[in-house]
Amino acid sequence: MKKILLVGVGDVGKHILEFAARSNTGFEWIAGDIDEEKARLACNNAEIGAAHHGKHPKFRPLKIDLLDIEKTSEIIQKEQPAAIINCAVLHTWHLIRQLPENLYAKISSAGLGAWLPCQLTLGMNLAQAIKNSGISTFYINTSLSCLTNPVMGKIGLAPTIGIGNVDLIAPAVSIYIVRKTGVPRRSVEIYLVCHHQHWVYPREAGYKPGAPYFLKIMIDGEDETGQFDTDKVMFESVKLYPPGIGFTTVSASSALKNLKAMVLDEGLKTHSPGPNGLPGGYPVRLSAEGAEVILPSEITLEDAILMNEEAGKLDSIEEIKNDGTVIFADYTYDIMKETLGFDCKSFKPSEARELAFEQISHYKELTGKYIK
Repeated sequence: MKKILLVGVGDVGKHILEFAARSNTGFEWIAGDIDEEKARLACNNAEIGAAHHGKHPKFRPLKIDLLDIEKTSEIIQKEQPAAIINCAVLHTWHLIRQLPENLYAKISSAGLGAWLPCQLTLGMNLAQAIKNSGISTFYINTSLSCLTNPVMGKIGLAPTIGIGNVDLIAPAVSIYIVRKTGVPRRSVEIYLVCHHQHWVYPREAGYKPGAPYFLKIMIDGEDETGQFDTDKVMFESVKLYPPGIGFTTVSASSALKNLKAMVLDEGLKTHSPGPNGLPGGYPVRLSAEGAEVILPSEITLEDAILMNEEAGKLDSIEEIKNDGTVIFADYTYDIMKETLGFDCKSFKPSEARELAFEQISHYKELTGKYIK
């Protein structure tokens, strides 16, 4: 029985366990978390729910501290998982919604990439632990993979694939087209190159329009893109989702789909962000060989990468240099300095952990003024 190691049982991690418990993958799931009791209860809940469907999955909890790279590497080497899913972050993005509306809107306008040290640190530590373990495994990183995966890729730690983002938008576009045209879902095929920015622009305060993307809409094998206002399609497709964090069930579905496609060698054509450390999201084929970008003839991989790098500038990040150094956009730097007192224009991957805890400290100080 192949083992799957999932690290982090927050919103997305728990949903993945619940979906996995009801599937027919036949995997043994190891649910790792800094809080082993939290992981144990998440396993219990998923297993009990699965019993309603006649399923009896094999789950077990395990304490994992991703700040301890050496110990994490030892666990990976011992367990030899076929795939590892990272769902752990030091600071989750939606906490800023606890703040007064005007302050939330101000910080939100800095972009989610403003919190990249918090989003990057644990996933990067896990990538290093995988490398140190010496095993061959698929690594699925769920944490802002449009931006974190390329940083890791620059330093030789690229995850195999991410989840969500483009893979939240692409199926929504398909549903939108089906509803507008009345054609069967199987008749619609989408090719989409886009960034996390396209997901948050219609949903979160302060994001600006204009990020580049590529969308091709095929109906019954014919290119029908010209029939549609693609800006409207992109915007309204994202608006099909409920506000808040309800979409995390779809993110979890994306993760489980990607996992099965690779571990079970399905050769699945889908969409996902951060394949092999690339910025942004792409159409991909997932198999036992990992992730392969598959683009239509109208766009080259080079152009797709440049497109996503440009979109990233509207999601906080001016540039990711060849050594992994992250340069924040000027507006992001100004807003984070003004609102939180976080004074950082750029950072190296090796500095992410220290800066993450600095961001968390500044955030706690700020929330202490408003949340009692």
